[in-house]
Order: sequence, then C-alpha cells, then structure tokens
Amino acid sequence: MTARLTAWVQAVGAVRTAFFVSLLLSWVALQGALLNRDGILYVDVARAMLEEGFLLRHSGIDWQFLSLLMAGLSALTGLAPEAAGHFLNAVFLAGACSLLVAITRQRMPEAAWAACLVVLAMPAYNGYRDMLLREYGFWFFCTLAFWLAMRWEASGRQRDALACQLALGIAALFRLEAVVLYPALMLWQVFAAPAGQRLRRALSMGWLPLAAAALGAILVGSGFIALPGRVNYYLEAANPLRTLQILNEAGSRMSELVFKYKYSREEAGYILFFGLLSVIPVKFLTLSGVFVAPLAYGFMVQPARAALARWQPLPWIFLAYLLVLAAFVTHQFFLVGRYVSFLNMLAVPVVAVGLAQLMKRFPGWRWLILALAVITLLANVVSVSPRKTHIVEAGRWLGANVSERQQVCLVNSRIAYYANWPTSGIVFEDAQLDRLIADRRCIWTAIETRKKENLAVWLQERRLQEVRRFVNAAGEAVVIARREGM
Repeated sequence: MTARLTAWVQAVGAVRTAFFVSLLLSWVALQGALLNRDGILYVDVARAMLEEGFLLRHSGIDWQFLSLLMAGLSALTGLAPEAAGHFLNAVFLAGACSLLVAITRQRMPEAAWAACLVVLAMPAYNGYRDMLLREYGFWFFCTLAFWLAMRWEASGRQRDALACQLALGIAALFRLEAVVLYPALMLWQVFAAPAGQRLRRALSMGWLPLAAAALGAILVGSGFIALPGRVNYYLEAANPLRTLQILNEAGSRMSELVFKYKYSREEAGYILFFGLLSVIPVKFLTLSGVFVAPLAYGFMVQPARAALARWQPLPWIFLAYLLVLAAFVTHQFFLVGRYVSFLNMLAVPVVAVGLAQLMKRFPGWRWLILALAVITLLANVVSVSPRKTHIVEAGRWLGANVSERQQVCLVNSRIAYYANWPTSGIVFEDAQLDRLIADRRCIWTAIETRKKENLAVWLQERRLQEVRRFVNAAGEAVVIARREGM
C-alpha cells in the first residue's frame, strides 16, 4: 500500500502536488473565517461595479483591478463577490506555489519535493490564506514572469520575453511596485549576458515597459490624461530628497522627546533611519519561521555567490524589492508583514535546497525536520482560538432589525459588512465616535468589549441603552446600544 501511494505521488509530481494541496489549504483556512477589512473594501467596490457599471470610480480605492476581476467572475458565474474573490486568491496562490516548485525543479531537480514542502509551509504568505488581498495576484503574475524569464534565457524565444513583460504588467495592476522589477530583469541581463549581446538582451526584457512609459509621458505631458493618485504617491515615496526631509523632521521631534544627551540628539536622524530599515530583516526572519535554519544552512555549505548564482534572476528581483520596502518604510514609518512576504517567496528555492541538503547531511533528524515543517503548515491555516461569531451575529441582527442604516455609527467595518450594508457613512474612527454620539448623529451603535469589561458607565455617560449583547466562546462581546429617548 505504501509503495503504491509513493508511486502515485511521484506520478503526480511536486509541481501539481503544490497546486492542489495549496487549494486544499486555502479551503481549510477559510472555514469560519471573517472577511478582513481590506477584503470588505474590495467586495464593496465589486458590488458597486455590478450595480452601477464596471467603469465605476470609487473614492475608497484607486487601484481596482482585483475588484474588477471579482465583479466579472461574479457576473459570469453567479458567485457572490466575496466567494469570487476567495476563489481567485486561492487559484493565484496555488499557481504561485506550483511555479516556485517548477523554478526549483528546473535548476535543481533533487530539491523539487523539498520546495513543495517549503512553499506550502512558509508562514510568510501562507498565514494570509483566510484574507482577501491584492497580493495574491501580484505574487502569481510576478512568479509567472520569473519562470518565463528563466525559460527565455534557456530557449532564447522572444515570445517568452514578451510573455514575461506582459505578466509583470498584469502584476502591476494588482500592486504598482511590480514595475520596479522591470529594471531588475534588465540589470540581470546587463551583467549576465555575453559581451556584445548585453544591450540587446536587456532590451528584450524591457522594451515593452519602456515604450509604455514613453507613451504615458507624452499623454501626461500633453494633458490628455492625469497621473493616478497611486502613481503620484509612489513617485513621492521614491523621492530621496522628500524622504530625507521627512526623516530630518521626525528625527528633530524624536530628539526633543526621547534623547537626554546632546550627542544622541545629533544622531537622531541616523538612529531613526537605520532603525526603520532594521524592520525589514527582522520581519523577513520572523516570517520565515522554522525555515530560517535551512536558509542559513544553504549558505553555509557553499559560498553565497554560488548559492545565489544558480537562481538568477531572483537575487536581482530580491534586491529591487528590498529597495521598494526601504523606500516605503522610510516614507510611512511602518511596514506590515504581508509586504515583506514577497521576499520570503523569492527565497523559497534557496530554502528548499538548504532543507534538502540538511536532511541528506543529517538523515537521523529527517523525521523531526519534516514534523516541524508539517506542524508549521497546519498552524498557518488551522486556528484554535474561538471564532468571532459575535461579530457576525451582531451584524446580521442590525441588518434585520434596523432599517435606517444612516442612523448607525460603527468602528468595525466587519459589523457593517455582515449587516449587508456598505461601509461608507457608517464606519468611523474611534476618535470620531464620541463626537458623533454627542452631536446626536448616532441613534444606534455597536461597541466591542472584552470579557469582564463593564460598559455600563460608558453607556450611561453617553445616554445609550443596551439593546442586545452577542458573546463568543472567549467572552468577547458586541453590545448594540440605542440612544435613550430616540
């Protein structure tokens, strides 16, 4: 029986196994999960597109390609926009996983199954399987572009080069920073191509975006079109003079509030700059989880230059995206984990080789290593914490019992979503809620509270009366309250 199962798995192959197991993991992760706040925005836009037309301009989001795909799939299949979005995300992530295994198998066949395990268990991106995000499309089409670039390098077929550029263009429709990867691919050829062919091969990787950029500059310069807000934001974040100004201003404020000594104050800007940059490697290592060990081992058993040379152009892509993250974190002063996850995805082939070599070098530890990887895989998609059923129940109660939704003020967009209401004009920041209640703008509100917290005084001060309370297994509650006398 074991031999038959092994033969069947070998016949399926590591690439297809990664794809189908990834789909299964996404299905498991979505069981009982609440829709994330970004996902609610994408669903709202998709619903509006279905109702008002696909050329809708929505003030809440200026990069609408995911919502457009969700609305299109919903119109074609009858799926709800949320289900359409999760289906697209699951397919995109499964495709990215299988492509990473294919890339590994192409350059080092003996590490293909290790890559299959790594790509399915890496916490960096597998931990987001229950969320509706633009990143999945970005990851898939970027990975497809790299696979096509490697195939073009081996075959020399120009159709592969064109397909690579088109794939990156589609990735940019999900996340605009994909355009930074075009110069990375061109630099790869500038340094890797034979002498006398470097310019031609570099242009093979970049003639399409160069032509598009020239056409865009002409249209913007002539006033036919205006730059999208997202493009302006990226140009500002990439401006080193603007970044230096922001750092100097923040450093000056920090030196007055934090540092006691004169010499520390003089270095405040440098401390802030390098402190912000340190966020990137810390998050990268944290999101690698148990795979930090095989990543390090992959560089220990051979020189770093040799370890990276095998996976060109991924090191160039890694460097380019690292610069994107550096620009973002020094511009916004924060960095969420899913932005860094792409670096972990690029590191999968190196981690897979390290894992394969580690198990070969220490065969006695093989089962322990595999057990840790499988535990990590399951921990990414199976949650043991109590479900947030109280949020769903509160939202559905409001939707069924409150007809005038403009009289409702919330701070949690999920409650509005499960009431089947749009979030615009209903969901506000915490600081705004007290003012709106005081101004009698809100007749109804829903307040989240933890176990043993007493809301009675807070409600009394604001002349609110508790109407319903929904509690989950952890004792967390949503209290629905109504203004007294209204």
